[in-house]
Amino acid sequence: MTRAAVRAGFDRFVNDAVEATAEHFDVARALRRGIDGPGGSVVDHLLNDSDAVRKRVVEPELATYRRRVVAQFDAILDFAESDADIDAHRESILERDPFARGIRSDVPAERREAIVEGLLERHRRLGEAAVPLIEAPEDDFWDAVRSTLDRETAERLVEERFVITGPVREHTDAIEMSTTIDPGDVLGGLGGLLGRGIPTLTVEYTDEAIRAMGEAEQVVIAEAKREIGRRFDTSEGP
Repeated sequence: MTRAAVRAGFDRFVNDAVEATAEHFDVARALRRGIDGPGGSVVDHLLNDSDAVRKRVVEPELATYRRRVVAQFDAILDFAESDADIDAHRESILERDPFARGIRSDVPAERREAIVEGLLERHRRLGEAAVPLIEAPEDDFWDAVRSTLDRETAERLVEERFVITGPVREHTDAIEMSTTIDPGDVLGGLGGLLGRGIPTLTVEYTDEAIRAMGEAEQVVIAEAKREIGRRFDTSEGP
């Protein structure tokens, strides 16, 4: 199996996860919890057109997240194809990690290192899990899965390796995921006129993002396991 085929399989998972995250992301909760100070008075205006916030803020942020995760997987595949240990690929993997990039500057060095090592360990295991798929002779992703893994192992791989948020769930207070909103640009039309002159706002959405991503992961994992069931049932025959 080629590297490109493995990457395509991962792309499908990431695309599904991002789509599910968008569905589970609560704009109202993110805005109410993510804006402090005087900017809080603008929240009502934004909530009156939460669809605009979703389209012009949430979806672009998730698109950026998706690009970084896919780029990071390329670095993980570099590790999987090499004979070196994960430390040799540490910098290239972590510089593309959206969570590592988001660690707050005031987090103590010891805790920062613990978070980074947890992320790196997850990436190491994902890379090692990809090795037999890359080396499989089959060109199709699912054919390679069936030839290298049994059903139970495939399901366990999905349950354990598709949980991107796992290493950071205990550290949401140490990570900042935020964006800047110009209310006038976001609202547009009459709402935009009402928003003109309102200062740009910084919205931190870490907690809501991790919550939505966690729910999305469970949805995608469940679907992946159903797909595994279909694929292995077909291969086993009547």
